[in-house]
Amino acid sequence: MNWLQLRIYRLRQILTVNHLEAILVTKPENIRYLSGFTGGSDAKLLVSLTEAYILTDGRYLEQAGRECPDWELVPVQGGGLDSLKAICDKYSSLAFESNHMTYGLFLQVQSRLKAALSPHSDIIEQLRQQKDAAELQRLRAAATIGDEVFRRICLEIEAGWSELQVANRISAYLKELGCSREAFPTIAVSGENAALPHGQPGQRLLCRGDMLTMDFGGFYQGYAGDMTRTIAIGDISPRLRDLYDQVLDAQQQGVASIKAGIRGQEVDRLVRVELARRGLDAYFLHSTGHGLGMEIHEFPALSIHSQDVLEDNMVVTVEPGIYIPGWGGIRIEDTVIVRPDGCEVITASTKELLII
Repeated sequence: MNWLQLRIYRLRQILTVNHLEAILVTKPENIRYLSGFTGGSDAKLLVSLTEAYILTDGRYLEQAGRECPDWELVPVQGGGLDSLKAICDKYSSLAFESNHMTYGLFLQVQSRLKAALSPHSDIIEQLRQQKDAAELQRLRAAATIGDEVFRRICLEIEAGWSELQVANRISAYLKELGCSREAFPTIAVSGENAALPHGQPGQRLLCRGDMLTMDFGGFYQGYAGDMTRTIAIGDISPRLRDLYDQVLDAQQQGVASIKAGIRGQEVDRLVRVELARRGLDAYFLHSTGHGLGMEIHEFPALSIHSQDVLEDNMVVTVEPGIYIPGWGGIRIEDTVIVRPDGCEVITASTKELLII
């Protein structure tokens, strides 16, 4: 049984446990995860306990045939509802991805099918949490590309560059090194702009004494990279160095706490306790981390409300930061693979404060 067959087997187990006859899959990432089909933006999957169909139009039929030889191909025209009806009439109920299907599509499907539509959220996303060996290989490759981008950009940037120049160069390097696209818009913010956790790079020029936060990653063969480093430009103040060391301590506390069996909430709590000990917890404005895979944010969550329990081969980020209005901010982020007795850190770039 290959990886794709194993995923379908696990999905069918869930269908059986939940007394579901079949599920309609419309989310592109879930289509690719289950079938290997990379042209899924307009496609649909229908998976039952015994059947597996890909519904797509003429533009993608040959591609689907090559990528998904174990699936039955159903050519469609327009929205494909006639073809969907033809294969669904045998079912009395049909599960669908309620977190993805639009209300408009729901109404169209509901009006055409005999089957009652049963809303279910995150069935496949839950399956995607634990990565298989092929997924981990791609995530490691995405992280390695990020490390090389960081190495290259640190050799180039200097006082006088704009934030936008930094972001554009990072984006270009990601693609040059093998990523299909950015996993999210690159963040490169400096000085007081670094107080914005998701600030957009602009025309502000890097000055001596600035901190520069760079948060970036790219998709490699469908899997995302994500890393953040804060560096300094020229001479820095004792305050910046001291605050950097305190954030680094909290980040390392978070990494050290990760292992199979711990709750995401507990990882987040430990990081906040470390920052609170330094009087910095009020400046921590987001969660400690998130799952990473075919999407930049997926399960499990490392947050104050998370009840997710980490398991072997889950992949998460650890990224505490502080954001002080009028001064700036510092964030440090690694991607790690959860292991039974700890974690494997796949972001290799140094976390010592670099001064360039």
